[in-house]
Amino acid sequence: MSKNSRKRKTELTREWKIRYIPIFSSLGALFLVCLILIFTLPLTNVNLGGGGGNGDGGTSESGWKSHVFAPFVDLSSWVPLTSAYSRNGVPNLALVEEQTGISYYNLGFIQPDMEKPLDSEGNIRWGWGGLYELSEKGNDGYQYPKIKQTISDLKSMGAKYTISVGGQLGDAPWIVTQDVTKLEEFYLDVIDTYDLKRLDLDIEESNQVQSANVANAKAIKKVQDKTGIELVLTIPIMPSGWQDKQIKIIKAYLEQGVHINLINSMTMCYGTGVYENEDYGDASIRAIENSIVQMQEIWASYGSSLTEAQAYQKTGATVDIGYESSLYPTFTTEMTAKVVAHAKEHGYGMLSYWSINRDAKMESNKGVTNQFEFLAEMNKF
Repeated sequence: MSKNSRKRKTELTREWKIRYIPIFSSLGALFLVCLILIFTLPLTNVNLGGGGGNGDGGTSESGWKSHVFAPFVDLSSWVPLTSAYSRNGVPNLALVEEQTGISYYNLGFIQPDMEKPLDSEGNIRWGWGGLYELSEKGNDGYQYPKIKQTISDLKSMGAKYTISVGGQLGDAPWIVTQDVTKLEEFYLDVIDTYDLKRLDLDIEESNQVQSANVANAKAIKKVQDKTGIELVLTIPIMPSGWQDKQIKIIKAYLEQGVHINLINSMTMCYGTGVYENEDYGDASIRAIENSIVQMQEIWASYGSSLTEAQAYQKTGATVDIGYESSLYPTFTTEMTAKVVAHAKEHGYGMLSYWSINRDAKMESNKGVTNQFEFLAEMNKF
């Protein structure tokens, strides 16, 4: 080896000592820290499911588009036999579909039987409106066949539907039992019976018990793993946003690994939560805007980020059209127009109202003057 070669080798050795050895030492230490963290920190099973509500931002696997108007329908609410919309007292949605062309529906509500929610083996005895006779197994032979016919008609006409479990009145399945296996069997039964692709959990009033929702979330996770069912959470909201109870419910489902496609806020019945000189349309917009910030914060707490646009795509708003009770102002078409404009501007994932029964005048409501007057506003979405 020449003198110059020995000199060059000496220079390289010195450079390694000064420049590279500290770098590799630091990398080695960082790798060791990462290993320690991986094996010592608890792992969570949170399924944030990405940013958008429907995967590709266009149409989900269930066939639901990323921005839809989907009214709620009370399938167990009696429609007078003299009405053109009555099929043995069941809402004739085929006629509604023919007249309006509505493409998406939220069908409610399935609940445990009000008198005997569980059988001797702990299985849930469920039915529409909490009536076991309005179910596959308890079939009354009069109304229930028409419920099935209505759902079949929607499917054959190309309309999409989700079925809502829970509701304001009565106990939800997760209240009457916290047996995860029984809850799982219940959901699989409903999904199979109605060829369901999207499920809505209407979680309000006393059905917001946290421990019961944790058990339900475990069951829903198992059901999603088996069926790929899409999930919507329908929850109360105030103009200030979701309260602590609703935030904990959202987290209960996320922490069990449930993929939430949409969070549908019931923008209604605010009571004293409304500002002076603020109507329910303005209050509903404020509620949704506050929930967008909250949704981003919730997702961020699990290490995921949602843009504002992504949060709006995972957002639904359901207004309570017409007259609800003397406790609240009548929700007018003018208020509806405000919410529709905001939904269109920001790209809500879903806009809805309670209910098509009122707007089609299947039932009398003093806050609804003309048939489908609220639908005329919703169609602008």
